[in-house]
Amino acid sequence: MSDESFSDDEDPSPGRSSADLSPQGRSSATIGARVGGAPPTAPVRPALPGDDPTMPTAIPVVPTEEAVGEAMVWGPSVFDELEEGTVFEPGEEVRPDVQWVRHRPAWGPLPRWGLVAFAILLTFGVGYRLVMDWASDQMRPESLFGEDVRFVIEDGWSTNDVAAALGVADVVDNPAMFRQWMRCPSALRWLIECPVDVEYSFQAGEYVLREHLAFQDAVDRMNEGPLPEEVITVMLPEGLTLAQSVDRLLVQMPAFAEDELWAALISERLVWEHYPEDLPYLVVEGLLFPDTYQLAEESLGDELDLVTRMHRQFLSVVEDLGIEQRSADLGLTPYEVVIVASLIEEEALIEDDRGRISRVIHNRLEAGWTLGIDASTRYAVGKTAGEPLTGEDLASESLWNTRVTSGLPPTPIAAPGRTSLEAALNPTDGPWMYYVRTDEGDVAGAHTFAVTADEFERAKSVCVEKDLGCG
Repeated sequence: MSDESFSDDEDPSPGRSSADLSPQGRSSATIGARVGGAPPTAPVRPALPGDDPTMPTAIPVVPTEEAVGEAMVWGPSVFDELEEGTVFEPGEEVRPDVQWVRHRPAWGPLPRWGLVAFAILLTFGVGYRLVMDWASDQMRPESLFGEDVRFVIEDGWSTNDVAAALGVADVVDNPAMFRQWMRCPSALRWLIECPVDVEYSFQAGEYVLREHLAFQDAVDRMNEGPLPEEVITVMLPEGLTLAQSVDRLLVQMPAFAEDELWAALISERLVWEHYPEDLPYLVVEGLLFPDTYQLAEESLGDELDLVTRMHRQFLSVVEDLGIEQRSADLGLTPYEVVIVASLIEEEALIEDDRGRISRVIHNRLEAGWTLGIDASTRYAVGKTAGEPLTGEDLASESLWNTRVTSGLPPTPIAAPGRTSLEAALNPTDGPWMYYVRTDEGDVAGAHTFAVTADEFERAKSVCVEKDLGCG
C-alpha cells in the first residue's frame, strides 16, 4: 500500500488504494473545493484488484450529479444508465462496470388477465353452488320428518294463505319460497326448479301432514283432499312381527278379513328393488313401516290399500335415510341393513343402547362370530319377548337361530322404526363384542357392554343376581 498523499490539485489515478478516496484519506473540505460550495459526501470507488483487504471499507453512499459536479468523471456516466426513480439501499455500491437493465415480469398481460378471469369465474361458480344448495334445502329439507300436524284449510283461503299457514305449522320450512315455487316465475326457474303451468286449488277441510315436508310432498298430500268427517286411526308400534301386526289390525279394523289381509301381504304391489332374489318366497317382514295411519270410511274394508300405504311409507323412510349408499359404505346390502335394524329394535330397551348394540352386531359380523341374539332365537321358535328359552330352543336348527347359525338371519325378525334403522347405518364406535342386560346405573333396561369374555361373564352374573332373564 502506498504511503504518499495527494495535493489538493491532483486527481486520483488508477492504482491508488480505496483508502485514499475514503473520508479517512481525504478530507471533505478537499472534495468540496472541487465542486465549489459545501462539501458533499464523497463517492466510493469500487474495490479493485490489488487493494489492501485489511483496510476498512468506506461507508457507501449514493452519489448524485449535483454532488460530484462536472470536474469528477468516472468514465461513462452511471446516471445515464440508471432508470429514473432507482433507489439504492444502504450498503449498495454503484458499479460503473455493470449495465443496469429494467426487470420485467416473465408473464405477459394475457396470462395475468386470464388469472383474473379464472378467479372471477371460480368465485361465481362457488357462489352459484352455495345458492343452489340453499334453495334445494328449502324445497327438500334434509332434516328428519317431524311430528304429525293436523292442518286446516279454511273456506275462502288463497294459495298465499295456505302457504303462510303451512309455514306457521312448520310443514314447509320456507313459506315465501313455497309461494314462488307454486307460481313458478320464469325468472326464478333456474333456482327453484318448480313445476311449470300447474294450477293449485286445495279443498277446505282438515288434513294430516308432517313437519319439514318437501314442497312437492306437501302439495301431493293436500291434493289427496281433506280427511272425511269420520276417520279411523290405526296405530302400529315398532317391533311387531308380521303375524303380530296382522293380529293388531284385525282388532283395530273389524271390517278386515284375515284371509284377505294375508293375501294383501303377498301382493306384487309390495316390491322393493333391494329385496334379495335368492329368497324362495315373498315376505314383507320388516318392510311395513310402523306408524299411525288415518283411514277414510270408504277404505275401512280395503286391506290392500292400508298395506300398500304402510309399504310406501317404509320406502320413503329408507330413501330419506340414504340407505343405498350408506349400506354400501358398511359392506352390507340395504336389505341386510333392515335385518340388522330389526335385531336392534328387538334387543334395545333404551334409546342410548341402540348404537352400541349395532356396533356389537357389526363387530361380530366382521369377526365371523355367531351373533347369539336371543330375539332371533325366539323368532325362530315362535316365542314372544319375555318368554323363557329352553335348551332345546337354543339348539334348534333354524336359519333364524343366530346361536347356531353364523351371519344374519335370512329376513328381518320385526318391523324396525326410524331410530333403529338409523342406528344400523350409524353404529357407535367401540370395540365391544358382548352385551347383557344389567340395568346399569339403575336405568331399567340398560345393558352392559364388554370387550372380553371375562368381562361379559362378570356382567352376566349381575344379570343373574338381578333376575333380569339371564338365568
